[in-house]
Amino acid sequence: MKKIALDLDGVIFDSENLYRVCAEMHDVDNFKSDNIIDNSLHKFEHRYSWTKDESDSFYKQIVAKVLSTAHFMTGVELVIKELMKKYKMIIVTARSKEELDYSKDKLSLIGLDKVKIFHNESNKVDVFLQENCNFMIDDNYNICKEASDNGIKSIYFKNPCAKIPTDIQNIKVVNNWGEIYKYLMLED
Repeated sequence: MKKIALDLDGVIFDSENLYRVCAEMHDVDNFKSDNIIDNSLHKFEHRYSWTKDESDSFYKQIVAKVLSTAHFMTGVELVIKELMKKYKMIIVTARSKEELDYSKDKLSLIGLDKVKIFHNESNKVDVFLQENCNFMIDDNYNICKEASDNGIKSIYFKNPCAKIPTDIQNIKVVNNWGEIYKYLMLED
């Protein structure tokens, strides 16, 4: 059975979009201006002209609220259950153990509580390779590119604000779970 590595934030949960909303609110409420540099960037720390301390402070204030209130990405509940009939799944996330705890109960609702979970991973591609993953799904293009360069079929779950990179070869760009379903179920 082929194996898929899944990211959590921006792939399973809508937390990345929720961080964007909270960052916009924080920028207005705390700085009374628009400090955005480039809204297409993946991490909020890079989108704003905030200092490192300001970004860190924002994250500490908001992380629990975002992770505890994040919802499933549209369609994931339907698609995951079907994909699990054909593929083995693992989760590879940069979340810490404490941050992962916010999602444990929610993951059980779609059957992902029983899969192997790698947390606090700063180099996800090493895990993909060690686990012999055939596919990976992430909302960070750089991780998709590195995985693709290492022979792993990459699915880039693009945020609407992100620009499509020019070096998109060997990476499937998707905008929703229906596109993921179609690509993976027709694979072979």
